[in-house]
Amino acid sequence: MKKSTKLFALMMALCMSIALVACSSAPAPAPAPAPASDPAPAAASGGYDLTVWVFQDWAVGRAGEIFEEWADAFIASEPRVNSITYVGKPDTEIISGFMAGGSLPDMFTIQFMNGKKIVESTEILNIQPYMDDSWKQQQNPMAMSDLMTNPEGTCWGVPLTANCHILFRNTAILKDCGIDPADIPKTVDELLAQFELIAAKGYDVMPDLAANDWITSAYVCGNPALKVGWENGATTITADQLIPGFEALQKISKYSAAYTFIDDVALDNFTSNKLAFNIFGPFWNPNLEEAAKANSAFTYDAIANPSLVADGPYSSSFGNEWCGAVASDDEVKNEIMAKFMFFISDKAQISTFCRDMSRPVMNVAAMEEIANDPNAPWMLGVCNDIINNSVNQGVPFRCDAGWYSGAADAMFGILDGSVTDLQAAAEESIANINENA
Repeated sequence: MKKSTKLFALMMALCMSIALVACSSAPAPAPAPAPASDPAPAAASGGYDLTVWVFQDWAVGRAGEIFEEWADAFIASEPRVNSITYVGKPDTEIISGFMAGGSLPDMFTIQFMNGKKIVESTEILNIQPYMDDSWKQQQNPMAMSDLMTNPEGTCWGVPLTANCHILFRNTAILKDCGIDPADIPKTVDELLAQFELIAAKGYDVMPDLAANDWITSAYVCGNPALKVGWENGATTITADQLIPGFEALQKISKYSAAYTFIDDVALDNFTSNKLAFNIFGPFWNPNLEEAAKANSAFTYDAIANPSLVADGPYSSSFGNEWCGAVASDDEVKNEIMAKFMFFISDKAQISTFCRDMSRPVMNVAAMEEIANDPNAPWMLGVCNDIINNSVNQGVPFRCDAGWYSGAADAMFGILDGSVTDLQAAAEESIANINENA
């Protein structure tokens, strides 16, 4: 009987740890491009058995169930496939597995920002020859541009999900400080005015944002002049484009609490009505929903982080996750893998993941429909608005790191007060961005 096999993440992790120990006794040479995956068993032996490395959290719970449902449905419609096995891994293990070479999966999921490392480590299947225009038209144009223009004539896989900066607000605190939650700030200056009222009442305003360069960069993204790109071997961002965001971080720093946004105390204080704001991704929301069920005095919402200027882009950036395949010498297998990737990213399938997991997706047809459905999770509407009005967190498939990594030292120094010369900090950041890319 055909079936979707279950997860073997623990076994794979154990094998990986043994391999790492075995290799640790001598310096490792620079990794050579990893070999393409071996052809899976052909139909003569009962069909292909395909393996997919997925993010660890996509292999468990409802996410794991959805992927299994996709596998079952695809296998039922594709007689040449016998089984599809998902192996859950942290993203760091997915990357290190490709960089180390050796045995690789047939397919994988990873962030766009790690795309350059992946496509340079082994031969990734170019799915453009298999692409149908009707499928392409469903997808986010920016995501498809990233996948298809590095270089032109390629398409390294299918876009799946997205992530973005979100400003979470404790509305109970806002009301206690005389702020109407419906009075949503349109600029950072308006937000700072609310910060002042909240600080005057003795509440913690915002955690220290210096624990993560992507989170810290949010306010730099609110400058409409910021041009995230890569041309002629250098970033298109200039020092002058960074300075307005650096100035905003200086103003925000006076309201920083003594703990970071990822510390447990940030969650505890936010849900016990002691902390007014936090910047996080949409994956923080399930914790808040559970807390709100347990404590009726705790109320919150989430909005787009306001721009530095009226009607400008949000102080936010977005990033994407994608699914690709390791090219095989077996053309039938390549065609089947492409078919499976198109299947899971099609509106009919990805809508389930979007709705059930409350995760924004890069299938525009699915995202727009669900975000505008009054019965859909409210967070999806917030995310959809932010993604459509913010900048990309980097230049996927061209750069190894997001631009914000090069600006991390400057941003962290501004927040802790050790950096005061913003022009010099901005110029050093540009040099670091170019070096890190």
